[in-house]
Amino acid sequence: MSVIQKHKIKDYYFPVFIFLVTITGYWDSPIRKFISLVLPVLIITYWLSKKKFTSKIRIETILIFVYITLCFISSLFAYDTMNSLIFSARILVFFLLIAALHDWMSTRFRYLLFLKAIVLSGLVLSASIFYSRFFGTVIRELEGAVRAGGIYSNVNSAGFILYVSLVFAFLLYLEAKKRKYIIFIAVLLIGLFITGSRASMLALAITAVVYNLRFRLTKKIIVLATIGFIFAGAGFFFFKDKIILNLRLERGLSARQILYDVGADVAMDYPFFGVGLGNLREIGVGYVESYPISRWQKDEILKLTVQSSHNVYLETAAEIGIFGAFVLLLILLSIGYKYFRGIKLASSNEKNFYFLVWGLFVGLVIRNFFESNGIINRGWITIDIFFWIAYVIFLRYRRFAK
Repeated sequence: MSVIQKHKIKDYYFPVFIFLVTITGYWDSPIRKFISLVLPVLIITYWLSKKKFTSKIRIETILIFVYITLCFISSLFAYDTMNSLIFSARILVFFLLIAALHDWMSTRFRYLLFLKAIVLSGLVLSASIFYSRFFGTVIRELEGAVRAGGIYSNVNSAGFILYVSLVFAFLLYLEAKKRKYIIFIAVLLIGLFITGSRASMLALAITAVVYNLRFRLTKKIIVLATIGFIFAGAGFFFFKDKIILNLRLERGLSARQILYDVGADVAMDYPFFGVGLGNLREIGVGYVESYPISRWQKDEILKLTVQSSHNVYLETAAEIGIFGAFVLLLILLSIGYKYFRGIKLASSNEKNFYFLVWGLFVGLVIRNFFESNGIINRGWITIDIFFWIAYVIFLRYRRFAK
């Protein structure tokens, strides 16, 4: 009997969906629109037809409901009401899809299959990045760095997908202890380095540090860590200019600072309801033009449009108001507290999982001081879904853990 025959077709539709939505993340075609817009609606419709509602409601569910409500209310006062309503509807569909995923992920087989689909999509992206780096299209920075995104035109988005795929590949390794997952992790890591995504590499480093806190800090570890910090500090002191040049920090941070200023200024000018989801792109242009910066800086920023403030907290405040940003923080605090409490209550066999999920959470939260996607970004399924996948796995873990 084949695996497909042994398990029902409904065991496979979410893994197939996450694989397709990831590898087509930057396709501009009717196929992509069907995958990202029509398939979620079909999945949600099927889920609702089978759903048995209960009276049990988590605090996160209430906060998410408040967040969605604020999105629709802000749309009524938005710069472009119709545009904001469309993005608000996408947010609603996004969270309904997460709820459907929660109910679907009810067995260990589905859990492992879903993880494998994520890792496979990351490997496909890595293969395309290797090809682009040596045979295809690359991005050459002013500082000389060469970056490639493969099937993703945005190298930072590609880096993010590889980061989360790497974390889930390590989770699979913890579950199965198979050597092939170590090879997969190496391939994903090399691909991440080729993208040159600093925010994702920072998030990965933070995830690794937090995960390794599960080990007791012995005297040997403390000494080695101290020596490492001393050498790192000395290296930065003596080679500061070269490091800043190679990491593109000076140019990257100066451009981001302007975008931070745009997000903060818009939030202060529209504190109650913001400018509406998706409208920062239009409003931000006027702010950039008004800043006392050089013409070439303005042109560099406007060339890519001001569609992001590169900080999810500032961007949320700018688009749905300061109270909306406060609700987002409450959602993150509530989920973070649950993760941390999970560590406290976990058995010795469960520590690896809970520290890894906690590390992913901390990495993503810190990453979002430099990027606006990865948690909630106007219902962008390709990028934002992984934060919530980790949350769903956390909620379901004890049901199918060994």
